Amino acid sequence: HVLGVRPPWRKRGLGTALLRHSFRDFASRGATRVGLGVDGENTTGAVRLYEKVGMRAVRRNDTYEKTL
Repeated sequence: HVLGVRPPWRKRGLGTALLRHSFRDFASRGATRVGLGVDGENTTGAVRLYEKVGMRAVRRNDTYEKTL
């Protein structure tokens, strides 16, 4: 359900490889489109990674919360 690359392993192409492998797998199953959710203010570089592999933002959501 959740997939990521732990900090010591980042910047080695693992995220790109995982995404491209997933795209091939989904395509082989007949999928024509894939999507994922990400925090747009994520500081790990995830947004850049997704854009690098050809993904683009198609919807933005705001989440509100209040600490009680």
